[in-house]
Amino acid sequence: MKKNLIRSVIVSTIAFAIVGCAALTDTIGTKENIQKLPEPIRSQVQQIVDQEHALAAKYTAGTKQMLLAYSSIADAIGMKTQAATLKAEAQSLNSGSSLSDSRKALSRSKPLMRAVENKLASSKGKQVESQAKFVEGVRQHTEGYLIEVQLAADAGLKAAQAAKSIRGASPMQIILITPQFEPLYYLAKDVPQFLAQERKFNEVCKDYAKERKISIPNKPLPTPKLAGVSF
Repeated sequence: MKKNLIRSVIVSTIAFAIVGCAALTDTIGTKENIQKLPEPIRSQVQQIVDQEHALAAKYTAGTKQMLLAYSSIADAIGMKTQAATLKAEAQSLNSGSSLSDSRKALSRSKPLMRAVENKLASSKGKQVESQAKFVEGVRQHTEGYLIEVQLAADAGLKAAQAAKSIRGASPMQIILITPQFEPLYYLAKDVPQFLAQERKFNEVCKDYAKERKISIPNKPLPTPKLAGVSF
């Protein structure tokens, strides 16, 4: 009975952490609260906070670069209003932006991003307004994609470390450690889906460039992998 109760607490705690661990870290992970914790929990929580900050910074950098890429391409094909909006969203992100800030900016921009893709795909026979901006946009897109792939790798590594650190932990330690599972949640849900869509967009850009004989960067876009599993 006691084992079942502890097991239920652990499972519920992990589920809660996956959904709301960012909020949990914001509450526990203040400088003052961390200093009050005993070792080794103090070091573990500080590691959690440092990892989340690093992950947020990389996610912000990748998202900003992607939005700038779409802005450049939109401008190149005459979508001036959409280009300005995408650029404004990109410029709203900086080194202090949170993971939530970046995800919201990306969410607001997705309809415009898909509109850019649709116009590229339906512009057969039409000339590009600015070849230079189009090439620049494709280059920015590749850079942003590679940042996101590295993000996926980093998140997967952190998730593996979190799984290792939870072995043998007490229920209270689990509550403090499980925020490390957040990268796995993003890796499994958001990042691979986003990258799959962007590989499709890259193919649309290649077709657009080929029809107009535009030379663009042709660097392969790798598929992220975690523990031998391709997304």
